[in-house]
Amino acid sequence: MLSGLILGVSLCIVIFSFIVIVGHELFAIMVDEQLRYLRLIIHYAPLPPAVSIPQRPEPVSRYVSWALGENRTPVGCMHFRHGGRIRYGKTGRWMGMGGEGFFSLAVPAFVWRGTITYAPGIWLETYDYYVDRIAGMNLNLLSVFPLNNAQTDEMKGSALFRYLTRTPLFPTILGSSPFIHWENVDDSAAKAIIEDEDISVEAIVRFDTAGRIESIESCRKIIPETGRPVPGHFASRFSSYADVGGCQIPMLIISEIILPAGEYVCAEFAITLVEFDAPGTRCQKGS
Repeated sequence: MLSGLILGVSLCIVIFSFIVIVGHELFAIMVDEQLRYLRLIIHYAPLPPAVSIPQRPEPVSRYVSWALGENRTPVGCMHFRHGGRIRYGKTGRWMGMGGEGFFSLAVPAFVWRGTITYAPGIWLETYDYYVDRIAGMNLNLLSVFPLNNAQTDEMKGSALFRYLTRTPLFPTILGSSPFIHWENVDDSAAKAIIEDEDISVEAIVRFDTAGRIESIESCRKIIPETGRPVPGHFASRFSSYADVGGCQIPMLIISEIILPAGEYVCAEFAITLVEFDAPGTRCQKGS
């Protein structure tokens, strides 16, 4: 009887492990599919001929000039890796996380994948994307069991905002992008408008006393038709700037996020790697 019980338990463990392994592979296939589309965009979308310093608004001009240094060469994509921590709810416990993201500079598009350690032996796998004007957010327990997955039209604007909140990691975009426009607010703030055909998002960008980007906050936090919070990032704060490849990059990003079902999330991204690569290089291959 005991041997039969042990055999049954062992069989359950083997079956569960098999399900998790298969689920992990299927999750990786979903991510790779979006990365494949992103690489095509990076390869074929034309880059602007040069990077220039915007003349107005004044705080934007000061920031881009400082952040770029002598860099004036357009790049096709940006790849970054991060550690950090995350919590669900304003009083939830912190959990460790790590991940990486790939961003196109010719057109607004990105794929981000991360792993959250919920408890020893238990993890959450997540990925967000905005590729070819399609946006989605996915959160799976043990890579297998969907917890909070969505792909809706209302997420496109929040995905564009998320793209905007990562532009301090690749400041060349602020000196060459035809789809990011600026309006003056005052000496320490400017309004950024990012557009992708008929989708448009506005955000307030605030600068600290040293001229660095301090925060980016969405101008649209509520869906008027429903009164619910807009899914996605709605505010990010930046600090710990460092020289990366001749550019000044924030190495700590704190983001406040609303999941598709409406839950509040706070995430701290500790940047460990930033790469700028033209098409045909390591970043394009998704390494």
